[in-house]
Amino acid sequence: MTLLADVYTYDDYIFTHSFNVTLYTLAIGVELNINDKNLEILGLGAILHDVGKMLVPLEVLRKPGKLTEKEFEQIQKHADYGFHLIKNVHTVSLLVANCAYQHHERLDGSGYPCGIKGDEIHYFGKIIAVADVFDAVTSNRVYRKAMLPHQGLEVLYAGVGKKFDNTIIEAFRRAVAIYPNGLSVELNDGRKGVVSSQNEGIGDRPMIRILEEDGERINEPYEVDLNKNLHLLIMKCLDIQEPA
Repeated sequence: MTLLADVYTYDDYIFTHSFNVTLYTLAIGVELNINDKNLEILGLGAILHDVGKMLVPLEVLRKPGKLTEKEFEQIQKHADYGFHLIKNVHTVSLLVANCAYQHHERLDGSGYPCGIKGDEIHYFGKIIAVADVFDAVTSNRVYRKAMLPHQGLEVLYAGVGKKFDNTIIEAFRRAVAIYPNGLSVELNDGRKGVVSSQNEGIGDRPMIRILEEDGERINEPYEVDLNKNLHLLIMKCLDIQEPA
């Protein structure tokens, strides 16, 4: 709790990101039938995975432009910093510290800090890596705008077998409603509406209740199933509300 309080004080984005990653991580863990004891360790690993960023200068963390090679090296050190911060908390499993240490490692050895690959990476590290990348690319940052959730999913699928474990990505897709019910959206044909329900196991292709066509409200809203209309895509998330 002290570490989390320090994180929030240092940079509230790190805290918010860590909270989101924990939700995604636990959803994946439940989908993969990980037992309660290990879910607790996995969840602690997720909520504390970025605590090492407290030791990275804020001007580097929040830099709006491209990082220099030296600045990127400073960012990379957060995994090692986090490991040492957590392993000194004697009431927490060492595996929690390893989650912080390995969440940027990748299957092909292209990650950091150690460049380990495949089965050298703990399964929990692989799970947190998927959750971490998805939340990072779908969040607004000072140096770029957020991707839409389905675009974030495409980033994960582009790394299947090279960077990320396919079984974990599939579990993520089944477990997480990346467009939650009630979210207002615009489709690629200009129609606007709200997510009304989910297609089980396909979080990126929900049911949409259409409320606007050609820029005007319609009197009789209707449902569109994105899973049956593959030519339709969500292009924007909006701030509109369904009439009472």
